[in-house]
Amino acid sequence: MRRLAPVFALAALAAGCGSSGVSEAEYERSVQQASQRADAALAHITNDPSGREELLLRMDEAALEIDETAEDLSRAGSPEKFEDETTELVSSLRQLAVDLSATAEQIRQPDFSGLLEGTQGLSFESWVKVNEALKKLRQQGIEAPPLGRH
Repeated sequence: MRRLAPVFALAALAAGCGSSGVSEAEYERSVQQASQRADAALAHITNDPSGREELLLRMDEAALEIDETAEDLSRAGSPEKFEDETTELVSSLRQLAVDLSATAEQIRQPDFSGLLEGTQGLSFESWVKVNEALKKLRQQGIEAPPLGRH
């Protein structure tokens, strides 16, 4: 029985942790990097594209970058108490990537070629969802900058 005591103690300790081994400080850095990467990708879309095709190419590039950002955040893990918020943030980032890509593809269709004429900006519900997830994290003490309007 004495030989099993260390095993039980180790098992109890592992069960009590309940996290992926990520500290709050590490998690906060991951969230900040994800927010900054997604925001930079969105900003690049509207940073003086030379025309319609470059704008659409940038939308595709931003979609890829945001999807990779979501994957990196998911892989980085989170403390147990932030699991729901992380799942929501990752899901919203992935949806934002899909929305950007699908919108670019739709604009490329001949029937929608005039969609950008007179447009002051594009709005995505997934952008709102990303910011809602970041806000929830801020309310819990994680410094998570919101995505800007570009």
